Amino acid sequence: MLNSEELEQLYACTSEKTLATWAMQPGIRRIREEAFYEPHKLAITSGIQPALTEPLRQLLQELHELVGNDSLADVMPFNGLHFTFFAITMPLYQQSDIAALDPFLLAAFTEHAKNLTVVISHLRLVALPNQLLIAGIPDIKNQIAKEAFAHQLLDSPWSEKLRERHGDIPLPPPFWHSTLLRYQADFLPTRFRDYFHTRQSFNYGDVSAQTQLAFTNYNWTQVYGCG
Repeated sequence: MLNSEELEQLYACTSEKTLATWAMQPGIRRIREEAFYEPHKLAITSGIQPALTEPLRQLLQELHELVGNDSLADVMPFNGLHFTFFAITMPLYQQSDIAALDPFLLAAFTEHAKNLTVVISHLRLVALPNQLLIAGIPDIKNQIAKEAFAHQLLDSPWSEKLRERHGDIPLPPPFWHSTLLRYQADFLPTRFRDYFHTRQSFNYGDVSAQTQLAFTNYNWTQVYGCG
């Protein structure tokens, strides 16, 4: 579990690595044929849906204006603001699957995270080669709960689904974030890079909300709570 200083450094290093990559790759390169996530199915995940604060509303407004009619850019809708607590599966499910949720999963979430108020502070932009994230620092209570929930699922039959979702990275993932922009190519075009350059040091404030276990589509514009 990373402390706040280590998490700050991780975000900064991630963006620095991306900036170095962009400097060597001036264009968008290959257009991706595959979607980042299946857009028409639901994943099982956990997270929060905080109120859209004025700094975040303004940020999304600016990103929507930058996107314009670019069909390769997928920006978060204003009604999709969320921050992941712990993602559990890839988008595999239909709405009809919700009633068949494994009681073990619901019990594990209830034990470790139900009714937990997640607070994420010092929000800032983080750049990946073809994405822009908003990420922040959780309080220690949130980190402990996330670790406990993840480790219980890793020691259960859900571990296979977790590996399908996350690959071989250590779990739970350290980032506390939401993806604001995905670009359907290897790299972001210049206007989004320039936007990040001018705003990478901005502090977008804090968010808080109670965590929920839910079936959601990839951008949380469809959310079906569990339990």
